[in-house]
Amino acid sequence: MELRIHSKLICTAIAALAFAAPGFAKKADAPMIKQFPLDEQTVLEIPISQDAPTTVMFPSAPTALEGAHITTQPDQPAPVMLSHTPGRFYFSVRALQPDARATLNVIHKNKTYIFRFSVSEQPYGSVTLFEERIGGGLAHASRGVEPEMLLSLLDRAKSYRLVKDQRPDAVRQVEHRAPTANHVTRYENFTVTLEEVFRFEDEDTLVFKIKLQNTGTAEITYVPHNLGVKVGRQIYPASIADASGIIPPKAETIAYFAVTGTPSGDRANLSVKNDFTILVPVTKRKTTTSRK
Repeated sequence: MELRIHSKLICTAIAALAFAAPGFAKKADAPMIKQFPLDEQTVLEIPISQDAPTTVMFPSAPTALEGAHITTQPDQPAPVMLSHTPGRFYFSVRALQPDARATLNVIHKNKTYIFRFSVSEQPYGSVTLFEERIGGGLAHASRGVEPEMLLSLLDRAKSYRLVKDQRPDAVRQVEHRAPTANHVTRYENFTVTLEEVFRFEDEDTLVFKIKLQNTGTAEITYVPHNLGVKVGRQIYPASIADASGIIPPKAETIAYFAVTGTPSGDRANLSVKNDFTILVPVTKRKTTTSRK
């Protein structure tokens, strides 16, 4: 296992400002990407549009959805269309009328979360909900890295190539590796290819971009916050993940996740040059037998 020599880089604050520079801001008319903590005491106002769906992602599959002025059937008129498959971690909504409004109650882990949807010129493209408490996929928040910072690191990793092309000095402090040879972890019926890995020194965090390819004919499901990596004999669980939890049959998907420090809360100082085994624990679906 390779360890990265620990050194502070004084340009971190300057680079952080560069990432937030107006030149890299999203266009006002582009769907926005948002993240919110799960909070059953807050009603979330979600702007939507007629032109594109808005996808809402939970840390695990909701158990029930109850709505008003919302439909799942195209032939049943309602202001808002809802698309959801039971067992999946997400649902999508799209306005069917120019002034559409709707309310949706989502039951998740025996708690009710309320969403209000309305048409806006600045709709959300995706909304990711995360658990702030330990064990909800953000376990490292108590180790000095807040959930908002972890989300920021994911965003910085996703925009790395764009920023590097336009402002190379802004990403100089980010250690980056794109394996030249196929760095593949093989599982039954699917493979995981490590496409890129990024290191953020001050947060002692590595962000991984992976490609999951399903070679079988059945859908494969996994829990995003159970992702992790193995280096030598040491396992490092995900501190945050941006993944659908689903690999469709005969298809491939992209996912991002991060590991922060060691499981005991110390600095890991992991180098991007390590030989990583990507851990993707799949979920087992319950099978039912019919009575004759």
